[in-house]
Amino acid sequence: MLSDAIVKPVIDGFPIVYPTHNLPALGCIPTGEALDQLYELKQRKHDMKVSLAVADVEQAAEIVNVHPNVIKLLSDFKPGSITTILPALETMDERLGGDEIAIRVIDTPISQELLRKVGPLTATSANLSGTKPENDCERAATSLGLDFVIPGNCSGGPPSTLIRCNDYAGLNSGEQIQVLREGIVSEAEVNAWLKKAT
Repeated sequence: MLSDAIVKPVIDGFPIVYPTHNLPALGCIPTGEALDQLYELKQRKHDMKVSLAVADVEQAAEIVNVHPNVIKLLSDFKPGSITTILPALETMDERLGGDEIAIRVIDTPISQELLRKVGPLTATSANLSGTKPENDCERAATSLGLDFVIPGNCSGGPPSTLIRCNDYAGLNSGEQIQVLREGIVSEAEVNAWLKKAT
């Protein structure tokens, strides 16, 4: 169980480092003030967007349009291995993508608990922009001068595969799915899934 000493500061807008299956993530609630802190911590340019982590597809559906075919895409691959760019139900901060939000379902149990308690959080890597990420959450937090952290040691494996779905309803041709960043799931695997799905 996560204590109020961890949960309340996050709800109040303070960034936190939390574990995912591959790297520590730097999370904050999707408000302008919290994003200001996160970008300052990472020394990240404001035109570089960040994705949002959710505990499950149901939580994602509260902020983006999740068509059943997108749910099938996500369910056919390991949880957390794919990040999908989907249409926002309401326009969000441009640093999150505005009308198109990159969503990643996190499967680390302790981080899912956090997300269920505080709602979606940013899922950018917990490191200064341009530096090599740490695998250990506590070391990552120390490198950023951050007090709030959920301890955990991550695998250091490849990032999630970033996919843009150009036809959110159909997903019935290769032109409608674009792999923007190859990661855990290869582009070949995505194309093979697409052929089977259609």
